[in-house]
Order: sequence, then structure tokens, then C-alpha cells
Amino acid sequence: MIKKIILFFIIFIFLININSCSTYRETLNMSVSTLNGKTYQLVNMFADAGITISFYEKEFYGYSGFNTYFGEYEIRRGNNVLFRNISMTKMNEMAEIEEIEKEYIDYITKAYSIEFTIDGIKIKTLDDGELIFKRLR
Repeated sequence: MIKKIILFFIIFIFLININSCSTYRETLNMSVSTLNGKTYQLVNMFADAGITISFYEKEFYGYSGFNTYFGEYEIRRGNNVLFRNISMTKMNEMAEIEEIEKEYIDYITKAYSIEFTIDGIKIKTLDDGELIFKRLR
């Protein structure tokens, strides 16, 4: 009888631990400090372009296919994100690459939410788009 009670308590504590850990992951809010110094590569679209995004304090920058882009970002109320003052170098005028970069920057401009995934981040846009990035460093 005592063995059953002990076993019950062990299982009960184990289940509470699992539940509390998953709750923590679900409620983890993004912040400037959680993104600071990290670099991600876009994996769900424009895969051949090698598009990246990096975060440093309140600024972001990256590679948009051939040119580099940069600007400021702000995390609001947990996972709401705002990218602003976006600029880009103009080292290439190839129509195909320019179209990819323009479309990507358009997605970033429409971003409203950012969240962690298992191996990176996901940025959601106002037009129901998703940018899925894998962490590089």
C-alpha cells in the first residue's frame, strides 16, 4: 500500500513538473535582450537567396539576397513587434533579386508578431504571412 502511495506521488510530481515547464515555454515573452546578438536565416521562402536577420540591442540588420538591410525594432507587450526606419544598400540592380528583396522587406514592414520556435523564430505579418527563421548563431 505504501509503495502505491509513493508511486502515486512520484507520478504526480512528475506531471506537475512537465506541465509547469510547458507553460513556461508557452508564455515566454520576447524582448530586446532575448534577441540581442542572435542571427537567423529565413527557411520557409526565398531559400536560395540566403536571407538573414540579426538583432543588436534595438537595431536589426541582415542580408536580403544581395544587398544588406537595417533598421530599428521594438518589442511591445510580449510578442508584438514593430520594424521601422528600414533602409537598404543598393549594390545590385538585377530584377529577379530586387523583386525578392522588395517582397521580403514588404513582409518585414507588415510584421506584427514574433515568437520563438524550437530552432529559431517565427514572424507573423498582417496579411497572414509567416517568416520562419532558423537560428545560425
